[in-house]
Amino acid sequence: MARKPALVFALLFLAGCATIDQPDASNVAAYCTRDNAVRLGSQGKAYFGNCPKDREGAFREGLAYGRSLRYTPSGWIYMERMRQTEDKIVAAPSEAEKEPLRAQLRDLEWWTTQIILPRARH
Repeated sequence: MARKPALVFALLFLAGCATIDQPDASNVAAYCTRDNAVRLGSQGKAYFGNCPKDREGAFREGLAYGRSLRYTPSGWIYMERMRQTEDKIVAAPSEAEKEPLRAQLRDLEWWTTQIILPRARH
């Protein structure tokens, strides 16, 4: 039973060695992988709709799995709101409709990371 947490930790540690936090034209293929999504999800990061449609499903599954690794009751509502907003971004037909949703998602991402990854208190 102790092997599973150790394996998850090892995978997240190794994934952290080669990280891509935001996609651009040069790294979208590496960013839009399930492994990268698991790492991002465990950090409370949001999906802004940047992956090609053929990779989006696996990416979002990885993101959900990564978020489940950091589940906290106080952070759940923010993670759920992020997921709902991500669904709206994916469904939005135009960039004009996606941009206000992305602004809302940036706020939710900030709050989520503050709750699930608290800073050291002095």
